[in-house]
Amino acid sequence: MNDPTPKEIISTMRNAIYDGTEAFSLHLEMMKQEYINEEDLTRIFNYAGDKPIYTMNYRSAERGKSDEQLTAEQVMAVRAGSCMIDFVGDMFDRTPRELTQNRSAIERQREVIEEVHSLGAEVMMSSHIFDYLTMEETLEHAQALEARGGDIVKIASAVRSEEEMIEALRTTVLVKNALNVPFLHVCMGQWGKLLRAVNPMFGSCFAICGQTYKPVAHMEQPLLRAQRAVLDNVDWMRGRDTSRGTIGGGNQG
Repeated sequence: MNDPTPKEIISTMRNAIYDGTEAFSLHLEMMKQEYINEEDLTRIFNYAGDKPIYTMNYRSAERGKSDEQLTAEQVMAVRAGSCMIDFVGDMFDRTPRELTQNRSAIERQREVIEEVHSLGAEVMMSSHIFDYLTMEETLEHAQALEARGGDIVKIASAVRSEEEMIEALRTTVLVKNALNVPFLHVCMGQWGKLLRAVNPMFGSCFAICGQTYKPVAHMEQPLLRAQRAVLDNVDWMRGRDTSRGTIGGGNQG
C-alpha cells in the first residue's frame, strides 16, 4: 500500500480483503508526514483485523530523512500494531547493493532487531539490487542478511532475459533450501513478472501484490486478484508421497 493518507490506505485495505489478501504491507515513506504518528498508524492497522501487516520505510531523496529517523518511524509503527518491519541491509551505512559490511552499522542493525523482537514483532532483512545476481551471489548475499539475526530474508534483483529468468527460478529453490529462515525472492524487470506470480510455488515465502495500478504504483507487481487466481487455480500442492500420482493410473497423458 502506497497511499498518502489514512482514508486512502484504509480504502485500499477494505478492497483488498474482498479480493482475497492474506496480509498487508505499508510504505511509510509514501505517506504524508503529518500522518506518520502512532495514533494514525494505530487507526490504520485496526482495519487489518486478524491479518498481519508490516511496514517499510525506504530512503527518499525528497524527504531527506536520516537512517535513524527512518528506523525510529518503523519502531513506532511496531508500537502501533505492525507485526514486522522491512529493514534494509545497508541501514546506517549506504552501499550500492544494500548490504553494508561496516561493523558499527551491523551492530546498530542488530540492536534494532533486538528492540523490534522485544516488542513482539519480526524483522525482514532486505536488499534491493537493480542488477542480475547469479545463484552463488544470491546465496552469499542472503546468508549475510540472515546472519544479522532477522526472521525473514528478502532479495529483490533484476532479471533481463529468458536465461536469467530460468536461472532465477532455480535460485529461489536453492536459497530457500539453504537458509534457516523463510526467503522472499522478488525479481524485477519485464522478465521478472512471471517469477513474481509463480515463485511462491517454488519456495518464496509470499507474493507482493498491488490492489490497483496508479501513477505511484509498482507496474510490475501482479494485481492481488490476478495473483490470487494463480495460486487458487494451479495444482502446485504435492502429495505426501511424491512418487505416487497418475503413474500407473487410468490416464497416462
